[in-house]
Amino acid sequence: MIAVLGATGFIGAALTQQLASGDEPVRVLVRDRGKAEDRLGRFADRVEIITGDMHDPAALDALLDGVRAVFVLVQTVTARQPSTAGGYADAERQAMQALVAAARRAKVRRVLTVGLIGASPSAANPWVRSRAELTQALLDSGLDVTVLRAGLVVGIGGTGYDWLLAVVRGESSVVLGGGGQRWSYIALSDVVGYLVDAIDEPSTFGKALDVGSLETPTYSELLSRTAVAIGRRPPRPLRLPLRLVVALAPLIERLGRLPKGGLRTAILHLGDDLIGDPLPVRALLARDLLDWEQAVAAAAVPGRLAGVAG
Repeated sequence: MIAVLGATGFIGAALTQQLASGDEPVRVLVRDRGKAEDRLGRFADRVEIITGDMHDPAALDALLDGVRAVFVLVQTVTARQPSTAGGYADAERQAMQALVAAARRAKVRRVLTVGLIGASPSAANPWVRSRAELTQALLDSGLDVTVLRAGLVVGIGGTGYDWLLAVVRGESSVVLGGGGQRWSYIALSDVVGYLVDAIDEPSTFGKALDVGSLETPTYSELLSRTAVAIGRRPPRPLRLPLRLVVALAPLIERLGRLPKGGLRTAILHLGDDLIGDPLPVRALLARDLLDWEQAVAAAAVPGRLAGVAG
């Protein structure tokens, strides 16, 4: 049996659907059963759904009982957390510590998750530093951990891609930042494919691997290429300095009961380059990745299994 933590999220839902299409049983832990059934669609009946919170040891024990591998695809930066969780970094750390402890109790050694491409403990952005520290803590846990570190994930439901698509379609005229940041990208289907391929691949154990494109176009270039791909005129967006938006972040966090500081650092990160080294993973997991135009086309197909291909 395979377990998924974060099955209602952007990547988690696509992965769960792909796993559920196979022969091995799948179990998920979610806060809202109705939301999970809606997100998983026709695959919901093929998945064992447990309702609970990732901060609850009993819920984690129920999730991991009798499983051989667990995918951890939750994010705490812009998601509501218990009042006792503290800031976003504390919430992430507590959640991962609880998961590792539960995996040890259940004797589950295989853990796979998605991180941030190129994340470094010396990064200027505190959120990037926290992602790097979390990755290292997982790798130091003694479990058989694989962290696939992605840049811009192309798919409907991904915050970065949805915003880009809204600008191209004319649904929004605002671009945060100057547009010169360089981003490695990867189709949602390819992230899911890498995760599935890595489950039983020992060469990926104990590694953090960057996944994505070798090319690193600027955000402005991606806007233009997306417009051409969907048959639209390249937009002339209004560029909004990130620091103006950052000033509103504390208010949004309070109103939305979001972890303190998380939204602010996530917004600032939009001005950073999202680049890494995707060559090592290609030597371990052979995969023909979609290019930008193919990824955009795959994302536009309604009802497709997140564009998942073998």
